[in-house]
Order: sequence, then C-alpha cells, then structure tokens
Amino acid sequence: MRGKTAPIREKRLGAIGAYSGSLSGLLQEVLRGELKQRVRTFAQDGPSDLQVALELLGTIADAAIVVHGPAGCAASLRGGDAGGAGRWLVTGINERESILGAETKLRQAIVQAHRAWSPAAIFVVATPVVAINNDDIETAVIDAREELGIPIVPVYTDGFRSKVAATGYDVSVHALIKHVAPSRPRPRGEHINLLAVAESRHNVDALRGLLAELGLDAQVFPRYGRISEAPQLAEARLSVAIDAGTAGYAGELLEELYDIPFLRLPPPVGIPATARWLDAIAAATGRDAQCPDLIARHTERVAELVQAAGALQRAPLFINLPAGSAFAVAQLAHALDLRVTGCKFSEIGDGDAPALATLLADHGDLPVLVGNGQVFEEANLLGTLKPALYVGSGNRAVHALRLGIPVFDLARRPTLGYAGVESILTGLARTLGKPALAHFLADGGGTDDAYTASWLGKSTHWHVKHESN
Repeated sequence: MRGKTAPIREKRLGAIGAYSGSLSGLLQEVLRGELKQRVRTFAQDGPSDLQVALELLGTIADAAIVVHGPAGCAASLRGGDAGGAGRWLVTGINERESILGAETKLRQAIVQAHRAWSPAAIFVVATPVVAINNDDIETAVIDAREELGIPIVPVYTDGFRSKVAATGYDVSVHALIKHVAPSRPRPRGEHINLLAVAESRHNVDALRGLLAELGLDAQVFPRYGRISEAPQLAEARLSVAIDAGTAGYAGELLEELYDIPFLRLPPPVGIPATARWLDAIAAATGRDAQCPDLIARHTERVAELVQAAGALQRAPLFINLPAGSAFAVAQLAHALDLRVTGCKFSEIGDGDAPALATLLADHGDLPVLVGNGQVFEEANLLGTLKPALYVGSGNRAVHALRLGIPVFDLARRPTLGYAGVESILTGLARTLGKPALAHFLADGGGTDDAYTASWLGKSTHWHVKHESN
C-alpha cells in the first residue's frame, strides 16, 4: 500500500495475456515455473486496464468519476452497469493539451462534479494521454481534497503498464482501500466482506441471499458498494472473494491491513461447488449446524433440472470467460456429461496449475487461447472446432453468431449458486434446442465476412511470439 498504485498482474501473479496452443503445453509451462510472456505481431483491439477500472468504479452508487483524458476515453461508461447513475464527466483533453498538459481543466472538472452531484467521493481516473503529457494528478487531487472536504481518489490507469486488462480491477481496489478505507483496524463485527469486481448484480444478489439464509450479513465490496460503507470493511470477521482470480487482491490487502482472514474459494458454479463454498464459509463462521439443511433444501429443489440435463448428450462447447469462471463452467459441463472442445481465457497465471490440470483430466488436451479481444484468433479456432454451443459473456460472442454457432450468454443471467444452476441448465437446453437465430445470422454459410478465407487459413501461432530478452 506504500505505492501509489497496484503492481501489474504480470509481476504479482506471473500472468500472461497472450497464448495460442495446447492445454497440455500451457500446463507444462506453469508447472515448470516457465510461463512465458508473449507478444502479438498482429493484434486487434481489446479492453485495457482503463476500461476495466471505469466499468467497476461506475457501479459505486454514491461516488462520481472524472475521467482525465480525451472524450473517447470515457466511452465505456455509457450503458451497462457502469456510469454511477450518470455521475461522471470527462475533461476532454484536446491535441494541444495532450502535449502541454491540462491540469487546470482537471481542477475545474473536480469542482464541477462536486457541485453537480455532491458525491461522497470523486474518482480521478488517469488515461493514456496523461501518461504522455505527465499531468500532475497527485497535486490536483490533494488540493481538491483540502478544498472540498471529501475523498478525491486518484486511479492510475494508463493502458500501457500491463497487457492484462484485469490489472484495472487491482488498480481500482488499491485506490479505494488506500484513500477511502480506515487507516487502521477496527473492532470486529458479525458481517463478512463479499468481494466482487466483475460479477453481475444477478450473481451478487443470489450469493447474498444464500449467505442470509446461513444467518450472515454480507457487505459487497467494491462492486455495487458505497463509499459510505467503507469503514465497515475493517470490521468484518471474514473476507470471501466470489472469484479469487479477479478479486483476490482485495482480500490480500484487507488481510494484510486489518488481519481479516481471507477465504480463497473457487466460484460456486454448480451444485457440488456451491455446497463446498457454503460449507467452507459456514465452518469459518461457526455455522456448521445450519449448513446441511440449507444445502439439502436447495439441492432437492433443483434435482429435477439436473436429471433432465442428461438430454444435452455430450454437446461440444467452446468456453470464453475469465479463467476462474471458465474453469468452474468446465467442471459443471463435465458433471453434465458435456464436452468442452476449446477454451479462451482472459489471462492465465502461475497459480492456475491445479485448475488447468483438472481441465485436462476432465476434457483432454484442448486447444487454448489466452487474451482479451483478438477476434481473429478465436474465429480461426471456432471455424476448425465447429462447436455446438459457444459459452461466453456479452459482446465478445457476436462473431460466434456470425459463424452460425448458438451462443449461451452468461452476462444477463445468474450463473452462481443454486439460482445459477437453474439458470444454466434451463438456458443450455433452450439454446441448444433453438439454434435458428445463429443459423439465420450466419445466412447459412457459417463464415465470418470480416475475414477472407486465406486469412482464416493462417495459424494463430505465427503471430503469438515469445518476448525476446
């Protein structure tokens, strides 16, 4: 916490954001401790730490955001969960200011945001242009903090330091805990911290409901949280990350600063994983007696759906999700006797060896891609694999539809806990049973017009290279 921002994931987790090859080859690199950073000699656009940070910070209800950069840098705040109910503005740096600086604009924007919304805090988010013109954000923030009397929180994203977009989650969490959370431990309460950085509101609400049935009050941080609730972070008896791969940094910081135990668990996707998740939390909070009845009640409720899932009959799936979610969905697919024929992960790190080994044991040696965006790589592989179903989240799945592959989109439905079991099982059956939309969008050809046949004939391996020393 002495640093002004979080370390990049490449250094903290040994994460890579580029790979094209086999699952067994990737696993061997991780097991040998030789996970190699790679570069793309051809790259398509993908989100950077800036977009990820803005999407997360925009869900904090009582804060405002000042994006210090050109107008386009704030584009990801439009729509979706982001935007803090519209409490954001952008300084609109022009060509001249990108060279000579725009600190005056920044100071004016902070005051304007305070006058317009009276927020509990203001995030000042840096952009790639600030990394070029070297504006003194720190001084502007300190001056505004003294003048306005509220936390003014600098968030140092620049799109350059890390090739792994999820670094934006860590940068946001670092800024929040450093500038908003208590500076020292506080007396323990009875609630727990439920750490979420990427999850939908459906999933957060589903898990909070399960914990309430267990008799636990869960304070969500940072996604969908409030600045006014920050003092309670230091009072929790336990921290649990919904996905330790994405929110682990928050748990580590809270454990280090306040000595709050951090429970590292896989995401609760599917009945066995949800039961293990609840069992672990119940054991850590002294609620072992209540847990069996809770699990049995929900398991019985979804048993008929699980039995009906046998009709899916080993349908081949392609999964494109962040690593923790992808591993969990792949395990659920194995339990339902579905075949995973390929995977794409946003990133992979040194700690993913056990999950990669389980994936290999359950589904064999799969082709694997690592990276955000990079649609060409994925379209190339999908054209070879021709899966019956594409499992992803949000706009990343559009090109699969253009290839005639039905898409099971996890963005707008609960996928975690027992509500997630119901949603996934019914959604899988419906999507596999009604492929007409994908066939219509593909116009019967099953090709993506964005790429020529000769381009799609290239191997993705040729442009994913090891970095030279």
